Amino acid sequence: MKKISSTFFLCCLLLLTACEQSMVLETSLDIPQPVETKLPLNIAIFYEDSLQKYIYIENNDDRRNWSITIGPSQVEIFDQVLPTMFNSIATVKNLDEAKNQKYDAVIIPDIQDIQFALPYETKKKIHETWIKYIIHIQEAGGKPIADLKLTGYGKSLPNTSIDFMLDEREGLVISTNEAYRDLAAKLIVSFQSDPAINEWLDTKSK
Repeated sequence: MKKISSTFFLCCLLLLTACEQSMVLETSLDIPQPVETKLPLNIAIFYEDSLQKYIYIENNDDRRNWSITIGPSQVEIFDQVLPTMFNSIATVKNLDEAKNQKYDAVIIPDIQDIQFALPYETKKKIHETWIKYIIHIQEAGGKPIADLKLTGYGKSLPNTSIDFMLDEREGLVISTNEAYRDLAAKLIVSFQSDPAINEWLDTKSK
C-alpha cells in the first residue's frame, strides 16, 4: 500500500492532577492508501454534530477531570481516507442536501466509544487507545446499504527518556494516531469485502 500523510491538531484538554494542565496534542497521520483504482462512485459524507463535537470525559480517582476533545480529528481522518477510495467526495450539511444531489451513496461515521490504557494501569511502558465506530452507508434517498462496525486500535512504544507529563502527551498522541491508522486500513478493506456492499455495487454496475 502507498501512504499519504497529513498533519492536524488533536485538541485535548487533560486535567490530570489537582494542578490543572491544558495540552494541545499535535498528531501526524500516516494513512494507508489503496493502490487499486478508485471506485467510480460519487459519495457524500455527513458529519453529525455528535461526531464533530465529540468529547471524551472521565472523572475518577485515577483520571481526575479528563476532558479530551477529539471531534475535529474525527472529521480529519475521514476527510483524508475517503478521497483515496472513491471518484469524488463531498461533505453535506444534512441528509436532505444529499437527496437533492446526484450522489451514489452517503457515508455517516458514528463514534461509539473510546478507551485509553495508561502505563501505570497496564504495568507496561505503553499507552493504548481503542476507538469504536459504526460507519453507516446508505443510498442518497435514505435506503440502508450496510453498517460497518470497526474498532481502531493503537499503542505507543516504550519511551523512558521523557518525563511523566511529556510521556502522557506523546503516548496518547502516538497510540491515538495508530488507532486512526488502523481504522483507515480496516475501512478500506471492509468496503472492498463487505457482502452487503458488494451486492449493492453489483446492482450499480448492471
